[in-house]
Amino acid sequence: MSLRHQTTDFRHNIPSDGVILVDKAPCVRTTTLLNRIKKILYLKKAGHAGTLDPFAEGLLIILYGKATKLMDFIGDFKEYICTVRLGVLTDTDDPDGEIIKESPVPDSSKEEIEEILSEFKGKSKQKVPLYSAVKIKGRRLYNRARNGEVVEKLPVREVNIKRLELLQYSSPFLEIKCVAGRGTYMRSLARDIGERLGCGAHLSKLKRTRVEPYGINKAWTLEEIEAGKFDVIELKDSLPHLSTVTLSEEVVWDFTHGGKVRGFYPEGLYQVKDPHGNLVGIGKGEIYAVQPLRVFYNT
Repeated sequence: MSLRHQTTDFRHNIPSDGVILVDKAPCVRTTTLLNRIKKILYLKKAGHAGTLDPFAEGLLIILYGKATKLMDFIGDFKEYICTVRLGVLTDTDDPDGEIIKESPVPDSSKEEIEEILSEFKGKSKQKVPLYSAVKIKGRRLYNRARNGEVVEKLPVREVNIKRLELLQYSSPFLEIKCVAGRGTYMRSLARDIGERLGCGAHLSKLKRTRVEPYGINKAWTLEEIEAGKFDVIELKDSLPHLSTVTLSEEVVWDFTHGGKVRGFYPEGLYQVKDPHGNLVGIGKGEIYAVQPLRVFYNT
């Protein structure tokens, strides 16, 4: 649904449920931006599919109404452009932290840098940053850090980096493109690259360019949204990366009330629609049936 060049009444004309792609500016908190958009568009229920740190910029997915139920099905992989500053280690692993150590940067060739980057591809264990929302015994790590508490052992999680490409290297900065699965910290990646090089590093700049299946090329700035010059992706069009199952009216009732739909459905996720093309739920293929995971009718 296009809202470009409409009057100040545009907020009354947006779909009741949908997805908005936002191009977040740096130095803005994700929650601040979300709350601002909720206020502009009179949204009662809205959320986002993945936080961006205040210093970071790029694609932020805003979901509202029934579309908030889609968060688990968007963003399995995300793409970032990262600028890593070698030789300077900060306590937050980003430019907003305090410098805790400086070291000379080794005279490495582009080929040597690429060889080190290749070590981080695929599935591996990653230590989360000290300043992160991960909880230990019910308390956020960033709260412990701000209170000056010593955290002896940071949590480790498995991450999956599908692609890691060196875009350019001009010491002490290297710019990389990274495509990674959920839960991967780019700040930790920058820190670990610096550690591997023996000089330390932090993530000095970050831009998110893709949250599967959406790209930043179709995102809107806050200023454009305030002016009513933006698009809403309606609920029925919000999952283009999933195969579609279309049900008859009778079978829709069964599905939205917890019933399996018999048929041949290879393993995987499906967007389930009624005969009019409306999204009624998300199903999981079980070879000879599709099982409802989320439903949107009667909610």
